Amino acid sequence: MGSIVEWFTAGERNNILYAFTVYAGQVILKNPVSVICLGEASSGKSHIPETALRLIPERFIVNEKKITEAALFNRAKKDRYFYDGKIFNYGDMGGANDHEFMEESKNLMKELQSDGFLNKPLNIPDGEGGWEVKDLKLEGRPCLTYTTVPNHDFDEPEMSRSIFITPRMDNKEIFNRRNRLLEFKHGRSYNTLKKYENEAEMVPYMLLHLKEVFEDISIINPYVYFIIDFLKNSAFYKRDFDKFNGILKTITVLNYYNHEVHDVEGKKVILTNIADVQQFMSLLNPYKESISANLAPKAVDVLNDIRNNIDDWRMQTDEEILDMGITTNIYFTRQNLGLSKDSVKKYMYKLEKQGFLQINGRLGNSNVYDLANSEIAHISYNLKHIDDSVYDDIRYEIGEWVVELMNEDRFVEGLSIMNFDSEVEKPVWAKTRKTKKTFRKVFEKPLSKND
Repeated sequence: MGSIVEWFTAGERNNILYAFTVYAGQVILKNPVSVICLGEASSGKSHIPETALRLIPERFIVNEKKITEAALFNRAKKDRYFYDGKIFNYGDMGGANDHEFMEESKNLMKELQSDGFLNKPLNIPDGEGGWEVKDLKLEGRPCLTYTTVPNHDFDEPEMSRSIFITPRMDNKEIFNRRNRLLEFKHGRSYNTLKKYENEAEMVPYMLLHLKEVFEDISIINPYVYFIIDFLKNSAFYKRDFDKFNGILKTITVLNYYNHEVHDVEGKKVILTNIADVQQFMSLLNPYKESISANLAPKAVDVLNDIRNNIDDWRMQTDEEILDMGITTNIYFTRQNLGLSKDSVKKYMYKLEKQGFLQINGRLGNSNVYDLANSEIAHISYNLKHIDDSVYDDIRYEIGEWVVELMNEDRFVEGLSIMNFDSEVEKPVWAKTRKTKKTFRKVFEKPLSKND
């Protein structure tokens, strides 16, 4: 499926699959994790959730751009379980006014997502020009999805229930080439795209089938120690455990037909295997450092951008201030991440608060930042060696048979969610181009008399 997704995008396959996996977890397993896409205006951030939601059954998606508490009440009157298991799509909430207008209803949805029930007295129009107090009663666990700007401030509950995705800013060439090729309607790329769009229409039905299958099948992750190790450097590992363990289990579900169903005391069970863990790690690879450091993905990009370039910037300019460090204004003029000045200010402030930058002085009203000694912990994993204590716990809890299966489980070299299926044609824009080099050689060749 990931290879087909490559046809729907220009370099955003990983982000789309990340969003899709989280949405699929809500559909199949009722694992309500919100998907929030952060990006500057015109960065293409809406493309990611829109493409991922195309692969989700429509009846699980509630599109609500503007909704009031009264509208929530009207839904509750008809069906208190209306939002249970649903993906509540707010669309683009790029401005402060959007968040302010939706704040009350969004807070109610977050409360429902966390607690599974909501009972709140509300003032509701009585239809005769007055107001009456009614109890809003909702049950179930929805998740939210929307796009917004990077400098929006999120509260702790929303951060704990969400994953954050940022669009790529280095894919302009691929984006332009895809548009050029698809401009030729009924050409080779256009016709192939239509073919795979038709095939992708089966994905929502696949999810509905898996939802039915897993009504009476449980998932056990014998590699749960890996999730614990994956999150060990996160300041919020306790809140993140269920979120990321749930994403790994969703990958297990999507790979269902590569797993054997076991009988455990009369109950059907499948086990997460090493291949699932490998795909999980490849899916989260662009975000593993931000998860470890509890930073927004773009904040990590800013930090790495400064680390990789500040010495060159110091050599290329005669600004004495760069010997001390860098201000937000100086960095804004040199960065190539496409960030607004407000976003740069926010990310550098966060990096200083987290100890990755330090304030060395002042330039006018601006702080001068320099690199601190703190390093983002790199997450590594070794599935080829498992500590004996892990096996001992498994033997005690469920039996030797799981340990035997784990010993037979094999690490698959090179396995990644980004691998291309041999049965799916690779789009031209996703291939490495050699045209430029060949073109240059032709024109650098000395002209002969016949030329």
